[in-house]
Amino acid sequence: MIHKLLLYIFISATLSNGLIFKGRKCHPTSHDVYGPYYIPNPPPLLQFCTGDNKIKESETLLVHGKIFESDCETPMPFLRMEIWQADHDGNYEMSTDCRGFLNTDQHGYYEFTTLHPGKYKTDPESYLFRPAHLHFKIFGQHDHKDLVTQMYFYGDSNLGWNDSCHVCASYRKDLIVKTVLFCDEEDLEECTEIAEFNIVLEKGQGTSVTSADYDYEYR
Repeated sequence: MIHKLLLYIFISATLSNGLIFKGRKCHPTSHDVYGPYYIPNPPPLLQFCTGDNKIKESETLLVHGKIFESDCETPMPFLRMEIWQADHDGNYEMSTDCRGFLNTDQHGYYEFTTLHPGKYKTDPESYLFRPAHLHFKIFGQHDHKDLVTQMYFYGDSNLGWNDSCHVCASYRKDLIVKTVLFCDEEDLEECTEIAEFNIVLEKGQGTSVTSADYDYEYR
């Protein structure tokens, strides 16, 4: 299972190298809000949510991709990435280890494993939930801005207008990924959900981020 999965990821990354944005207009990745649960300087991690008590009941989510300069072609090596998310039940508890940082490699590639994040309400009186999502903060270099964004999942019923956060960017197509389910041929219950999320940084100084008044707008 592991060898086949690694081969799949290698082939995917190799084929996409330099071709990810071919035929499409080159735009920086859309920014999003920090959200109220950001904590700076998290620990280094390559496996997230290992403290979640649902880890044995859930499929592993493997997230991978590349970070590019504003030309959509030049990879950005050794960039710091901070990632945080809710656990499988939609909680942001520190004890579940669902936050950390890692760096892209010499080819601008990154990869980590986690669990599919759960949904949660931002307003107890609302019927709306936040769609499942992962938060990213990318620290830009070479005259590129930092980026705060979120990754969403295709087919989630709470995307766009059904998102309880009306200032969030869950309607932006470049932030919505279609996952691939990779299962062991010898054990179909052993599956890994794979999400490819490639990122393009914007030229300039400062941080690309959506501002929000969390007391009112983050609902």
